[in-house]
Amino acid sequence: MNFLDKIGEKILDCVLAALGRQLGYLIHYKSNVDNLKTQVKELGEARDRVQRDVDSAVRNLMKIEDDVQRRLTESDDIMAVAGVILEDDRPAKITYCNGWCPNLMSRYQVSKRADKAALEAKNLKDEISTINSDRVGYHESTQVVETVTSNKGYEAFESRRSTITGVLEALKDPNITRIGIHGMGGVGKTMLVKEVLKQAEKGKLFDEYIFLVVSNDPDFKKIQTEIAEQLDLKLEKESELARRDQLRKRLKQENRVLIILDDIWKYLDLEALGIFSFGDDNKGCKLLLTSRFYNVVCNDMDTQKQFEVKVFLNDEARNLFEKIVGDLAKTSEIKPTMLQIVEECAGLPIAITTVANALKNQKNPRIWKDFLNQLKMSSPREIEGMNEVVYKSIKMSYEFLKSNEAKSLLLLCSLHGEDYNIKVEDLLRYGVGLGLFDNVYTIEGARCRVHSLVEKLKDSSLLLDGDDNGTVKMHDVIRDVVINIAAEERHMFTIRTVNELQTLSKRKDTVAISLPYINDDLDLPNQFECSKLELLLLFDQEVDFRIPDSFFEGLKDLKVLKLSESWCGVLPSSLSSLKYLQTLCLDGEVQNAIIIGELKNLKALSLSLSDTERLPKEIGQLTHLQLLDLRECSALKFIPPNVLSNLKRLEELYLPDDVEWEVEVQSTEKINAMVSELDHLSHLTKLHICIKNAKILPKAMVFERLESYRIAIGSAWLRNETSETSRILKLNISFQSDYVYKVLFRKCETLILDEMKGVKNNLYELDSEGFQSLKHLTIQHNDEIQYIIKSMGLLDSVFPSLESINLLYVNNLERICYMRLPTKTFCNLRVVRVSRCCKLEFVFSSSMAGCFLHLQEMNIEDCKIMSAIVAIERDEEIEVNSDDSIMFANLHSLKLRKLFKLKGFLSVVDSHVLFNGKVVFPILKRLEIEGMDSMNMIWPDQLISDFFGKLETLTVSSCTNLTNIVPPNMLRTLRNLKELKIEKCGSIEEVFDIQGTNNVEESRDIAAAELISLTLRNLEKVKHVWNMDPQEIITFEKLRTIKIEGCSSLKSVFPTSFAKALMQLVKLEIKDCAMVEEIVAKEEGIETTTLFVFPQLTTLKLQNLPELKSVYPGNHTLEWPSLNSLCIQKCDKLKIFGSNKSSVEETNGLGQHASLNLQPLFFVKKDKIPNLEYLTLDVSDAMNETCGGPLAEFCCNLKELWLYGKGEIRNVEAPIARAGVSDFRRLKNIVLFSSTSFHNLQSLSVFRSDVLISLLTPSTARTLGQLVSISIYECKRMTEIIANEGSEAEAGDEIAFNNLTSLHLFGLLSLTAFHLGNRTIKFPSLGRVIVENCPKLKIFCSGVLSTPKLIDVWMERKWIIQQKEGDGNIDLNATVKGGESDASEGGDASEGGESDASEGGDDNLERDTTSEVGDAQTDGE
Repeated sequence: MNFLDKIGEKILDCVLAALGRQLGYLIHYKSNVDNLKTQVKELGEARDRVQRDVDSAVRNLMKIEDDVQRRLTESDDIMAVAGVILEDDRPAKITYCNGWCPNLMSRYQVSKRADKAALEAKNLKDEISTINSDRVGYHESTQVVETVTSNKGYEAFESRRSTITGVLEALKDPNITRIGIHGMGGVGKTMLVKEVLKQAEKGKLFDEYIFLVVSNDPDFKKIQTEIAEQLDLKLEKESELARRDQLRKRLKQENRVLIILDDIWKYLDLEALGIFSFGDDNKGCKLLLTSRFYNVVCNDMDTQKQFEVKVFLNDEARNLFEKIVGDLAKTSEIKPTMLQIVEECAGLPIAITTVANALKNQKNPRIWKDFLNQLKMSSPREIEGMNEVVYKSIKMSYEFLKSNEAKSLLLLCSLHGEDYNIKVEDLLRYGVGLGLFDNVYTIEGARCRVHSLVEKLKDSSLLLDGDDNGTVKMHDVIRDVVINIAAEERHMFTIRTVNELQTLSKRKDTVAISLPYINDDLDLPNQFECSKLELLLLFDQEVDFRIPDSFFEGLKDLKVLKLSESWCGVLPSSLSSLKYLQTLCLDGEVQNAIIIGELKNLKALSLSLSDTERLPKEIGQLTHLQLLDLRECSALKFIPPNVLSNLKRLEELYLPDDVEWEVEVQSTEKINAMVSELDHLSHLTKLHICIKNAKILPKAMVFERLESYRIAIGSAWLRNETSETSRILKLNISFQSDYVYKVLFRKCETLILDEMKGVKNNLYELDSEGFQSLKHLTIQHNDEIQYIIKSMGLLDSVFPSLESINLLYVNNLERICYMRLPTKTFCNLRVVRVSRCCKLEFVFSSSMAGCFLHLQEMNIEDCKIMSAIVAIERDEEIEVNSDDSIMFANLHSLKLRKLFKLKGFLSVVDSHVLFNGKVVFPILKRLEIEGMDSMNMIWPDQLISDFFGKLETLTVSSCTNLTNIVPPNMLRTLRNLKELKIEKCGSIEEVFDIQGTNNVEESRDIAAAELISLTLRNLEKVKHVWNMDPQEIITFEKLRTIKIEGCSSLKSVFPTSFAKALMQLVKLEIKDCAMVEEIVAKEEGIETTTLFVFPQLTTLKLQNLPELKSVYPGNHTLEWPSLNSLCIQKCDKLKIFGSNKSSVEETNGLGQHASLNLQPLFFVKKDKIPNLEYLTLDVSDAMNETCGGPLAEFCCNLKELWLYGKGEIRNVEAPIARAGVSDFRRLKNIVLFSSTSFHNLQSLSVFRSDVLISLLTPSTARTLGQLVSISIYECKRMTEIIANEGSEAEAGDEIAFNNLTSLHLFGLLSLTAFHLGNRTIKFPSLGRVIVENCPKLKIFCSGVLSTPKLIDVWMERKWIIQQKEGDGNIDLNATVKGGESDASEGGDASEGGESDASEGGDDNLERDTTSEVGDAQTDGE
C-alpha cells in the first residue's frame, strides 16, 4: 500500500502542478498582457535601431548580412503576432453579470499566448541588441572583368588573332610567368589585352583578374589603391611599407591571378608596389605588361616572352576603314581617294578609326581629295612613342572639325590627366567661364551645346566614353597630339614637371595652364607672370600643397579657376583681385570661404567644402551667379537668410540633403534661409533640394518654371537615387492634396514614394492627369495603398510612359489594377519588380495583356499569398484546349523567388504546374526559380512552339516537391540552354528524362545541345543525371563545366556514350556524394577496353566519395593530356596510382578473379600528365607503394603538392615548385626526403605537426637553391629548422639559401635556433624575418651567419628592426638576443601548461612516435 500511496501522491502532485500552471494564466492575465506590451515596445525600439543601421549600410552600397535580415523579419513577425493577441484582448475584457463574471476562457487563451509571445519577443530583443552597428553589412566583391572586357570596337583580324593565340598559350605555359606586349602608341595594345582577358576569363584560366593603367608618371599610392579595390582589400595604413605588405599578403592568398599592367613607360618596381616577384612565389600567378617601348618590356621588366603588336595588314586596314565609312567606300568617285587615305594611315588602328569617322558622312569627292592632300602635306611631329603618320592623322581629324567650339572643347579635354575620367559637367562650367559658346545665354543651353559637341568628338573618335556615367576620356595618343596642338596654337599648357612650371609660369602669352598630379614636391611661384592667363586648373597635389598669398595678383584676366580635392588651408587674399573670374570650382577644406563673396562676376560656383556647416553670407553678393553647386558640401546645414533670394540670375541650384530650412514665420530674427526664398528666383530652371518639413514648401510657380529637378520632401534622401531622368520626386509624407504637388506630379519622370501615408485606394489620383510623363515608379514601405489603379474616371490613359514599377513592402496592396485598362495604360512597361507585398495574390490580370508587349524584366519575390502571376478574369477565362495564349514577346529575364503559395504562372485551379502552356516567352534568356514548394512541375506535358526556345540560363533551387527538371518534351525546346543550376530540390530523382523520348527521328535536330555548364547541389534523391544512355539521341558535346555536390543517392554520373562525347569538358568536380561508385556507368554486354579521352580537361576534383571505386567499372583507358589540377580526397576505395596492368585484376577469397573495379586512375609508368601543376592528395594515397621514383616522372612539372592526413611519406622525387605539408603528425623530420633534390622548390610551408623535431637535414637544405620563402606554423616540438646531426662540420662547410627573401616562424614553442651546428649559413637575399610566439628562441645560428640585405625583423608582435636597404648589415643573432627578454616574458605568459607537456610528456610521445614509424616501415617491408 505504501508503494501505491507514493504513486498516487506523485500523480496528484503532477496534476496539481499542471492545474497550477493553467490557473496561473488566469491569475496573471493582466501582468502577462502588460509584459507583452513592454517586450514588444522594447523589441520595436531595438529593431528600429538596427533598421537605421541597415538603411545606412544600404545607402553605402553594402549587402546586408543574412542573420541581420532574418532577425528583422522575425521581429516583424513577432510584433504582428503580438498585435493579433492584443487585439484579441478586447473581447477578453468583456464581463457579464454587471462585471461580476469575467470571460475566463478568453482571458486564459490571451494570457497563455501573451506569455509565450513575450518570451519570444524578449529573446529576440536580446539577440538584436548584440548586433553591432558596423557589422550589419558588407561590401560585395568588385566585378573587375565585366567592366574591363567591354571591348567596343575590337575587330578580330588575323594579325590580332595569331597574337592573342600566342599570348593565351604563354599564359597556359607553366614556365612563363611574365609576358610583355609592345607596339607603338595607338596600335591597339589595350584593346588586344582586353580581348586576351576576356578569353582567359571565358576559359577559366585564372581565379582573379586585376587590370591597371600605369601611364607615364605612375602614382604608386593610386596604383596600390586600385589593386586593393579590385581585390576587395581595405588599405588602412598610410605608410608605403605597410600598404606594400598588405597587398603582398593578399595576393599570396590567390592561387591563380592574372595581373595586367597597361601602358608602362619605364621600369616599375613591383616589389615596392606589393606585387610579389613573379616566377618566385607565384602560385600560378601571371603578369601581363603592355608598353610602347620594347626595352621597357624586355629589359626593364624582364619578361620571358614578348609579343609585338604590329599595324594592320593592308586588307585589314581597308576593311576597317570601309566598315566605318559604309557604302561611301564603294562609290567610284571616292574609292580611289579612300585607298590612298588608308595608305597614308599606314595601318595604325587609332589613325584609321579617327580619319574614317571624320569622313564617314562626307559625300563630296572634293572633300576627300582635299583631306588626302592635307594628310600628305602635314609636317611630322616629334612626340615620344609616335611617328609622323600618327600625328598627321590625328592633326587632320582635329583640323577637320568645322566647329571652333568643338576644337576648343577638345583642347580643354587635353588639359586633364592621362586616362582621366573627364566630367562633362566640368567641361560645361569651364566653357561658360571662358565664353566658348556662341549665341548661348543660359546654363541649360550651354549644357545642350556641350553634349552636342561631345557627341561630335566621340563620333570622330577623338573622345571615348568614360568609365562612369557622364564622363569621357581621351586615348593617350590623341591626348599627346592635342596637348601639342593646344600649346602651339592656343598657348594652353599641360605642365608635367616642376621644371616646366618654372618656365611656363613666366610666359606672357600663356592662356591656360593645367597642373595634373605632379609626383614631386611642388612649390608654386609667389606670382604667375602670365598676364593673359584665362584658365588655371590645379588638380590633386600632395597633402601639404600650399598657394602663396600673392599668387593671383598678376592674373587679372583669369576667368576659370579649379582648385581640386587635396588642397586645403586659407585661400590667398589675392583671390579677391580676380575681378573677371567667371567659374570657380573649389574642393577641399577652406577656412576663409567668405573671400569668395568678392568675386562679383562669378557665373558658375561649385564648392566641395567637406567641413563647412554654414554657407558664408557673402555668397549672397554674387548677383551674376547662374549656377551654384553645393552638393558635395556634405556637412552643410545652415544657409543664412536672403543669400539665395539675392541670387536673382540663378538658373541652377544644387543643394546637399542636410540643409535645415527655417519655418515660415514673420519674425525678423531668422537664423536660416526659408524655402520661400526660391520664389524670388525667376530664372531658376533646375533644382536639387531636400525639404524635410512638408509644411514649408515654396509656391507652386517655382516648380512650374523648373525644367529639371531632384526633389525630396519629408524624411527622404536623394543622395543615393541614381535615376538618369531629369525630373525626380521622392516623398516621405502624410499626403494632403496641394497644388504644389499637382505641379510636381504632372511633370515628374521618376516618382519614389517611401513610407508615404494618406493614399489608400487609387494611387493614380495623386495626379489628376494620370501621370502622363512618369517613367519610373517606386513604392516602398507602405501600409495603406490597396490599388495602384482602382478607377480612372474620365481619363483615356494612366501611366502611358511608365517603363518600370518597383513595389517593395507595400503591405496592404491587393491588386495593381482593379479594373479593365485602356490600351494606352502601362503600354511602355519594361521592368516589373515586386517584393514582399504580403496581400498581393497576383501581379497582372489577363485584361492587362497590353502591358506585356514591351516587358523585358520581371522579378517577383517573397509575396506570401501570391497564387499566380497572371490571373484569368472570369469573363475571359482561357479554355484549356483553345489556341489562345498570353505572349510575353520581349521578356528576357524572369525571376520568381519564395512564392510558396504559387499554383502556377497563370491561374489555373490546382494545376501546380508553373507554366501551363498558355503563356509564351519567345525570347526569354534567363529564368530563376526559388522556393516554390507548391510546384510539382515546371513545364506542362504539351508545349506550343517557341515556348522557351531562347532560354540560356536556368536556375532552380529550394523547390521541395519538384520531381524532374527536363522532361522528354522539353529536350527539344531547351536546345539553347547554356547554363543549368539545380540546388536543394529534395524530391528530384532525375535531371534529364531521356527514357521518355520515344521518337528518335523528332529528336535528331537537337543532337548538339548548347549546354556549357551543369551544377547540381544537395539533391538527396537524385539517382540519375541522365536516366538512360542517350545513344546519340541527344549529345552534350559543348559541356565545359560539371559540378556535382551533396547528391547522396547518386551511384554514377555519366552513361558511357555520353562520357565519350565530352571532348570540350574543362572542369569536373564531384564531392560529398556518399553512394557514387563510378563516374561512368558501364555499358551492358561490352567486354572490350573502352577508351575515354578528355582532351580539354584541366581540373578534376573528387572529394569525400567513400564508395567510389573507379572511373569506369570495366576495362578502360583514360587520356587527359591537358590535366592541370588534380584533387582527390577522402575517396578511400579509389585506387589512384598503379604501377602496371597487374593492378587491374584482384582475386577474391575463393581464388577467383574479382571484378575490374580496382583499376587505378593512373598507371604511373604508362600515363604521362605533362601539364599537371597542382596536386592534392590524402597522405595515405601518397604512401602508395608505386609513388616513389615513378611518381616523380609522372608529375614532372608539378608546382604545388598538398598532402593531408596522417602517415609517413616514403619518397617524393619531383622537381616541384611548391610543396605544402599539413598535419604530418608521425614525422620525426623530413629526413625521409633526404635523397630528393628540391632544385626547383620555391616555397616551403609546414603546418601543425606536434612531433617534428627538425625540418631539414643539412644535405637536403643544400639543394634548396631556388627557395624564396620558408613558413613554419604551429610545430610545437620543433627545436631547430636544420637538424644538427651531432658531428662537427667540416672546414668550409656551408649552407647557402641564395634566393630566400622571407622567413616566417609562428607558434614554434620549443624552437631554440634555426641551426645549432658549426656551419656557415648564408642568406644573401633575405630581407625579412618574422617570428611570433617562439618563446625559447635564444640564438639564430651557432656558426657564421650572413644576412647582407636584411632590413626588417619582427619579433613577438613588434618590429625589432626596420631600416632601408643600404643602412648597414643587421646582426640577426644579436637581434634575437636583444628581443629575448620580451620574447621570454611573452612566452611564459602564453605557454602556460603547454610548457610541462613539452618538457615532461614529450619523451613518451617521441618514443611512441618512433615506435610507430618503425612499425610502419616494418609493415612496408
